[in-house]
Amino acid sequence: LNAFKSLIQNAPNDLSGITSNVVVPFPNSNGVIENYIVYDAPVMEEGLAIKFPGIKSYIAKGINNPKTTLRFSVTEFGLHVMSVSGDLGTYYIDTYTKDLNNYIVYNRKDITSPRNFGCLTDESELTLDQGKFSTNETMINDGNFRQYRLAITCTVEYAAFHLTAAGTPASATLAQKKAVVLSAMVVSMTRLNGVYEREMSLRMNLIANNDLIIFIDSDAFTNSPAMINEIQTVVDTAIGSANYDMGHGFCTTDSGVAQLSSVCNNTGTNANGKARGITGQLNPVGDPFDIDYTAHEMGHQWGASHTQNNNCNRSPDSAYEPGSASTIMGYAGICAPNVQSNSNDYFHARSILQMTTFVLSGGTCGAVTANGNTAPVVQAGVDYTIPRGTAFILKGAATDANGDALTYCWEQYNLQTAASTTPPLSTATTGPNFRSVSPSASPNRYMPRFADVLQGNLTPTWEVVPNVARTMNFALTVRDNRAGGGMTNRDDMVVNVATVGPFQITSPSVDNTSWPVGSTQTITWDVAGTTANGINTANVNILISTDGGTTFNTLVANTPNDGSQVITAPGTATPNCRIMIEAVGNIFYALSKNIAVGYVISNTCNTYTMNTGFAIPDNTTAYTFSSINVPTTSNISDVNLAVNLTHTYVSDLQVVLEGPMLPTTQSTVFNRSCTSNDNINATFDDQGAALVCAPTITGTVVPASSLSVFNGLNPNGNWRVGVRDLAADDTGNVVSYTLTVCGQTAALALENFGLDNFSLYPNPNNGTFNIKFNSSSNNEIKVGVVDMRGRQIFNKSYSNTGLIDQNLQLDSVQAGVYLVTVQDGNRKEVKKIVVE
Repeated sequence: LNAFKSLIQNAPNDLSGITSNVVVPFPNSNGVIENYIVYDAPVMEEGLAIKFPGIKSYIAKGINNPKTTLRFSVTEFGLHVMSVSGDLGTYYIDTYTKDLNNYIVYNRKDITSPRNFGCLTDESELTLDQGKFSTNETMINDGNFRQYRLAITCTVEYAAFHLTAAGTPASATLAQKKAVVLSAMVVSMTRLNGVYEREMSLRMNLIANNDLIIFIDSDAFTNSPAMINEIQTVVDTAIGSANYDMGHGFCTTDSGVAQLSSVCNNTGTNANGKARGITGQLNPVGDPFDIDYTAHEMGHQWGASHTQNNNCNRSPDSAYEPGSASTIMGYAGICAPNVQSNSNDYFHARSILQMTTFVLSGGTCGAVTANGNTAPVVQAGVDYTIPRGTAFILKGAATDANGDALTYCWEQYNLQTAASTTPPLSTATTGPNFRSVSPSASPNRYMPRFADVLQGNLTPTWEVVPNVARTMNFALTVRDNRAGGGMTNRDDMVVNVATVGPFQITSPSVDNTSWPVGSTQTITWDVAGTTANGINTANVNILISTDGGTTFNTLVANTPNDGSQVITAPGTATPNCRIMIEAVGNIFYALSKNIAVGYVISNTCNTYTMNTGFAIPDNTTAYTFSSINVPTTSNISDVNLAVNLTHTYVSDLQVVLEGPMLPTTQSTVFNRSCTSNDNINATFDDQGAALVCAPTITGTVVPASSLSVFNGLNPNGNWRVGVRDLAADDTGNVVSYTLTVCGQTAALALENFGLDNFSLYPNPNNGTFNIKFNSSSNNEIKVGVVDMRGRQIFNKSYSNTGLIDQNLQLDSVQAGVYLVTVQDGNRKEVKKIVVE
């Protein structure tokens, strides 16, 4: 660590305008070493930094990957690094051993921290000021960087936690002890400022005499939510009201509370409340404490209210996110049903709007400097009307005069004025149907995510395609991620869902349909009124993927949207093809089931049952695992888990399924849902129904996180089912569980898929026609006829006599175009007929 400190000691200040020549290598979460240019980026005022010269904060800008920016601190607790932008999302480098010589790199998405936290900020009297959708919302994009004077105090319990963690002896001086506690505060504020600088172009600097309010031996606090009513007097008395802009307190109670829009304020509704914000956790370290809790409570002080639509301390003017929400101002992990267990480290567009409004009107006491950063210019595109029950793609664009690495975040912006049914329903006509997902380098977002569409699922738990007419508003927020004060900008658009639909592919209609290599095939789809009804899509593009949906190439461009198109199959054998039909001049699309070109796909499911039960230990963060062996090796196509357990108050529980593959693949099938209900005897299946808690959890239900994470992987080895109980008092047992694993095998098919001397006549006809061909097999001959919407109107089997010559009569058939399929084992013909 000393060598590392020497390496960075001459890094210039990030706001000085001096170009740094300090280059440092850091590993990323994939284990790749990348080089960074390092700048000093203090989160303490100079007077405090002079008192504690061993506590420093920095910004590191990527050289190998300019999109990546790191924030890191070097303190009494060693090195702590956080990525605040880049392709890999948020990841961390933290100390792993107390000697500060070993470190761990991990991704934020791998954090699973049990949350017993509760935000007690009262938002019941907030006025409903954003029910009307506006395309001119204000963002922080004025080219200015704002710095505020921050006073952080703490309870003696918070101090004792960090002194113990650092192994500080009781004989240490008061200054040495305060240096340890201040180090913990700086680690937190380095991470927090990384978020607030990127999202809001503001930095909070610990005041020069902040050491006066770090309490080691005694304090005037109760280490409880009541601290909110004690902190203002303590900070004002020690520091003086005129000598800071914002105050906050750290404690070890599992709760937080803050006064809304209180930074700077000495007058008006929130007068004398600028220190009224506290955050507590029994283990006040790391990302859950910094991002889930402190960033959230400070967000209240900056004017942001809760964004979750669940009825847990819900804010009626900001309930834009379904369920528990997943952004900083939501209740992820503590307000069932939960979207996920922890918050993502960014603010929802609504939160940015609220904080911007406050910063530009009430929170004006900060030091403002121009940073030369121009906000991105954002284009969310025009409004569209799409068919119901149909997937779509939001497509945006942005430019940046500074050439910064932009990230894009599409979010639904439909306010729900009263708590609605969650998870969202396809029949909902108001409120949010789609969760917020982390900003990415792509300006486009598949709705729902493409991995779910590939599985044929248009209604995954937190991204539900409407199946009714409604209006959905969407906001595209673009961040430029510039270190030293990022700018954001936003543009909005509307998606209207029509009464007609769904737009869908009707042939091929069966999964793993086999096509001969280079054969002529007819693709059909249900137009579903999309040429009119305000959708007015006259033409479509037909694309094909030969790699399972990773990439697509155009087969036919700008063909009429008439429900049928003849195409040529790929000239080489491939078992994983998909057809996509996308609207020209619109955003909706349809995806076929899997097609095997030159292959025959077989699917086999096996079940494995464990009847040896086990007790579920009470109130522990450790999982109790049971394992079961899967001997098969065919790549997974589907996984289901049936669980039978007895336990009172099942919302204490998390249940996970862990596969044998490396790196470890895991799905949380049950995540602390259903409050006080008892017992689970249900099958978790991605194609199941929404979880219903009362009276007990039974039937086939959707897991908390998708089991499709296992698809395509080798199942061979020991699978583990884990259960943990994260609260006291209630106990129970796992009685049994059954794991179902389905696998697919692909075998090269016969070179000739067609039928010998096949003919169909007459065509056109009046519904009566003949089929004729030669067969050398003993297979039963199967004949089917479907209309252009994929509805079967004829299905019959015939004995094989070698020469097949059959007359078919379609009873009561209407005039139109139909597809006739004749199957002889692996050989088949598909022909279009016209009935007049």
